[in-house]
Amino acid sequence: MRNFGVRLLLGAVLLAWLAPLPAQRSFSGAAEIEQSLQKLNELGTVLHIAAHPDDERTAVLAYFARGRHMRTAYLSLTRGEGGQNLIGSEQGAQLGIIRTQELLAARQIDGAEQFFTRAIDFGFTRTAEETLQKWGHDRVLSDVVWVIRRYRPDVILLGFSGTSRDGHGQHQTSAIIGKEGFTAAADPKMFPEQLKYVTVWQARRLVQAAGFGGFGLAVGGRGGRGAGGQTNDRPRLSPLMGNTNGSISSCVICSGSSRRSGVRLG
Repeated sequence: MRNFGVRLLLGAVLLAWLAPLPAQRSFSGAAEIEQSLQKLNELGTVLHIAAHPDDERTAVLAYFARGRHMRTAYLSLTRGEGGQNLIGSEQGAQLGIIRTQELLAARQIDGAEQFFTRAIDFGFTRTAEETLQKWGHDRVLSDVVWVIRRYRPDVILLGFSGTSRDGHGQHQTSAIIGKEGFTAAADPKMFPEQLKYVTVWQARRLVQAAGFGGFGLAVGGRGGRGAGGQTNDRPRLSPLMGNTNGSISSCVICSGSSRRSGVRLG
């Protein structure tokens, strides 16, 4: 009986931890109506690509989706099955389900959309070569090309550089595949079976985030990172929403209960 009471208490604590805080509700009412109306005046589309559910630049997503009112999406190559679980014992596929739901909830806050590929987060790896050996290069590339052709972004934002300085091999791979997808999506010879349902698409610009978690962007031309400009167009306070993009980002981070400390293997 005592064990049952302990389990019941632990369950209540877990539910309280998982429950969204009041500040994490998606925007509604006048704020949401204003956002919808302002989006009618914006034609730009941004696709952010990285490896895991805790790799997205939430401030950047909020900036484009809520601040600039552009169609914005995050493509996470995996569902985070190989990461750490800070609130429970679920691992593998079960953790992937939790992480998926957290990302979907996060997008309700920052205003972006969410996509995934079939790649599995199998844990830490040091190289892109090892990652691609387990994922299958063409399999993952085809998924990325499919999302690009369907979503038709004007700008593709890479979360990583595709080099060893990214650390985790899956981080490196997300940028390598993102760069290849930028070009392949416009090539009718690449994955022609998709063209029964979508058309080829050439994004106008490939952009790399200038540092993990940073807001600045290093801008490149077609097919690669440029040596040139940085943009630091900082978020402004929305009088109607009562939030800056940074505060929206904080709500998104807090919504990821299983990854709340931002710690992962690698």
